[in-house]
Amino acid sequence: MVEASAERSSYHARNAGARVATHEWILFLDSDCAPVEGLIDRYFEPAPAAADGILAGSIANHPEHESLLARYARSRGLYAGEAGFDGDGGYAPTGNLMVRRRAFEELGGFEQGIRSAGDVDLCWRLQGRGWKLVRRPAAAAAHRHREDLASFVAMLIRYGAGAGWLNARYPGSAPRWGLSPVELARSGLDAARHAAAGDREEAAFRVVDAVGLLAHNLGYRLSNEVG
Repeated sequence: MVEASAERSSYHARNAGARVATHEWILFLDSDCAPVEGLIDRYFEPAPAAADGILAGSIANHPEHESLLARYARSRGLYAGEAGFDGDGGYAPTGNLMVRRRAFEELGGFEQGIRSAGDVDLCWRLQGRGWKLVRRPAAAAAHRHREDLASFVAMLIRYGAGAGWLNARYPGSAPRWGLSPVELARSGLDAARHAAAGDREEAAFRVVDAVGLLAHNLGYRLSNEVG
């Protein structure tokens, strides 16, 4: 067990754990992610090149829960992140991520004192120093999605705060999600249409879309600093 009580931040905790690492690569794996068998071996198939600084594992949907919000997250691909992995300037979530220790130490680790988006920032700073991010889709971990509305909304508010912080740090990189009465009305009309057609699940999903849009916009206006 590693002590990490100086601040209530996952990035502070990850930095504390990384400081005691002794091997060439550091694996970051969230407590709500269940790794596939042989995860470490899958990360090294094929062997990383000398310039590879980040190995991005994949986030899969956990098969053991089927709540409405879990199905919503799967439907909307909230954790798939495929676009974020591709090309220069890509990024990957720390829920399942391996970083070369030398590259990590060059940067001084994750930015601390923030609630969200530290993983994106780390990936961008590493690539800015010439390190490569490469995908390892077979190195998968199954993520347990939020299953109650309160924690789900809180997560989206936090993501919104992280997006606002990123956009200030890297102008234009994470614009606020568009919010307008028209968009909210469209979600409501879609929900009513799906409900009338008997598709209650998609109707509920469109309501959650609207709630998520409001939550992310609220978060975007809030501080990303650790409280």
